Amino acid sequence: MARPRVATGIAGLDGILQGGLPQGKSYLLSGEPGTGKTTFSAQFILEGLRQGENGIYISVDEKPSHVVEDAESLGWDLRTPVEQGKLTLLDVSPYFNWVRQGKNNSIDSAEVISDLSKQIRRISAKRLVFDSIVPLVLHRERVHDVQEFIRDLIFSIDDNLGCTTIMTSHIWPGAMGSAEHSVEEFLVSGVIQLRLVKSGEGRYKRAMFVRKMRATPVELREYVFEIQHDHGLVITQPLSE
Repeated sequence: MARPRVATGIAGLDGILQGGLPQGKSYLLSGEPGTGKTTFSAQFILEGLRQGENGIYISVDEKPSHVVEDAESLGWDLRTPVEQGKLTLLDVSPYFNWVRQGKNNSIDSAEVISDLSKQIRRISAKRLVFDSIVPLVLHRERVHDVQEFIRDLIFSIDDNLGCTTIMTSHIWPGAMGSAEHSVEEFLVSGVIQLRLVKSGEGRYKRAMFVRKMRATPVELREYVFEIQHDHGLVITQPLSE
């Protein structure tokens, strides 16, 4: 039986994905700085709230309050669902404090999952965002340790949390298709990449590419998208270069 689809709320994308993301799996959203990863993630959470699905947003790169302020600049209200207990914004900085203070030499994926499970059960969350997963692995010196942590994290989320999950990751400018820790691309159920494309006269366009999506026939082509006030990411047309 086919999995139910989870709408992203991004105009044009859900049609490309045959109705949305397959429910209950993890997906990687990678891209250069400024391509819209955080906006995509907030839009995904907001669409869930519109459909009665509570959410957890884990902010790794910035303070949760900054996520709220960035959303407000686009005309979105994250404060109200937080106050209503429908959305939880988490800051993972305590994990890094333990590492810096020498209480633990690494962030334990089992500990992360245990803490997340409590938060998810508390509000019956159905959507989860990690923005981003890169800082969680930067303190690991060996590639094997990075791979093991990511593998444990993704498998534990898919098997135990019952959420549809977006994880963001960085791509260095100009390095399309080369995420910092590309092992996660093989483990997640889908990969969506965002990039900036020079379009002439010093101008740039944003482009989106669904590189991988299990159980979904997708055309391997890029699409131009805009970030609009009140609407967020909106796909406008296929990219022609």
